[in-house]
Amino acid sequence: MSFLTKLLGTSTLKTKGGDIAVDTLAGKNIFLYFSASWCPPCRGFTPVLAEYYKNHKDTKNFEVIFLTWDEEEDEFQEYFEHHPWMALDFNKCQEVMEGINAKYKVESIPTLILLDKDGEMLARDARMKVPSDPTAAGFPYNTK
Repeated sequence: MSFLTKLLGTSTLKTKGGDIAVDTLAGKNIFLYFSASWCPPCRGFTPVLAEYYKNHKDTKNFEVIFLTWDEEEDEFQEYFEHHPWMALDFNKCQEVMEGINAKYKVESIPTLILLDKDGEMLARDARMKVPSDPTAAGFPYNTK
């Protein structure tokens, strides 16, 4: 079982094209993106992250997984429609979020955490790194 399957409590993630197997992310660095539709700073940061994602996900070998703090599924769905990456299912988020927040000490949003291919945290402060490094020259931001 991959570290992501164990962490997320599922073997699938949502994409706009349907569900995909978590195992397809093996060997990639993973950004965990904690955000919500009702959060103004999240709405400001999401387009910045989307541009970074589109420009660098393939060359830097990473993926972004959206973990919602929304309390209503319809709010999550509407917000997720504007994201180019994948997401943990809304109901699964409700089940596992407390443990994930505790593990990575997530206390506010938006939060962006970078994990290496084995699940080790590379950067707790990736939200600050992404906008200040639009060319991804400093990636993978090993700043634990």
